[in-house]
Amino acid sequence: MMLGSNMLTASAPSPLTAAIANADTDSILILIRLSGGNDGLSTVIPIEQYDTYANARPNIYIPESKILKLTDEFGIPTYMNSLEPMWGAGQVKAVHGVGYENQSLSHFTGSDIYANTDLTTTGFDGLDTGWMGRYFENIYPDYLVNPPAAPAAIQIGNFGSLVFQGEETNYAFVTSNIDQLEEIAESGVQYSLDDSLFNNCMYGDQLKFLRGVANTTYEYSGLIHEAYERGQNQVEYQDNGFARQLALLARLIKGNLGTKVYMISMGGFDTHGNQPLAHERLMSNLSIAINNFYEDIAFTQQDEKVLSMTFSEFGRRIFENGSNGTDHGKAAPTLFFGTGLNGSAFVGEH
Repeated sequence: MMLGSNMLTASAPSPLTAAIANADTDSILILIRLSGGNDGLSTVIPIEQYDTYANARPNIYIPESKILKLTDEFGIPTYMNSLEPMWGAGQVKAVHGVGYENQSLSHFTGSDIYANTDLTTTGFDGLDTGWMGRYFENIYPDYLVNPPAAPAAIQIGNFGSLVFQGEETNYAFVTSNIDQLEEIAESGVQYSLDDSLFNNCMYGDQLKFLRGVANTTYEYSGLIHEAYERGQNQVEYQDNGFARQLALLARLIKGNLGTKVYMISMGGFDTHGNQPLAHERLMSNLSIAINNFYEDIAFTQQDEKVLSMTFSEFGRRIFENGSNGTDHGKAAPTLFFGTGLNGSAFVGEH
């Protein structure tokens, strides 16, 4: 797998995991999965090759009047203008052309390869551990008998949990959706035991018992609740699923939970049809939420320790299709956000 000019393999530590391992103990990584295959040419627009770009997409290209020019070579759509202050402050980098040779155009196989970095993966075979799972195995060799004080990783959304899978266990505290993690953060338990939920259920007593047992296995639920109570949002977030995820992460980080890695997701990027409106909504929401998140954690001077990055199972094709959309493609840009980036830039070859 290529990250700029760096090859990621299944057997060797990646540059990213090596950087994490050598980072200060309070550094935090947020993985942002753009599920469905993000369209790179609607995210980073090639200004010097604008005519070629527009001719390939006569019905869906972004007009020059709606491009925010960040350098002489590249810009972003004006609906992503919430990132402009961060760009000016040196807190945004875009790495062009992230992908790997013979890239899979399958959502499932592509997602698995990004998780396990095994380029031989097919729909039926492939490495069953993830790159972060292998990293945590090195950091916590006796994890099952001596787990860390806080969750090593927290993941919102079940899909893609291979990222944190090790040989013996999955190292992430996983919730199926933001609603579930919000409930844990607010109550300190995985499942509600309110009697009213079981009164009209034939097996109410048994179900309540099983929920109670499950709660005891989630040893970290109480810690998440305590951190959530300590940390408070100091900016107003939008009311959408992605913004809610970042708002919750901000509270956990400001509450000093101690978790090193988070993974959140945003769906809807499989834009085979009616792409312009769909992509505008998605990337507008992402840009606003990212800006709000870093503004929020800056109140407690924790923005310097948090690096966020986007990834998607593949990119999309240069040419539009017949449905005002684009079909599955290959490499695409990865966006990085954070105060510690030491300057904004576009990196690599477009």
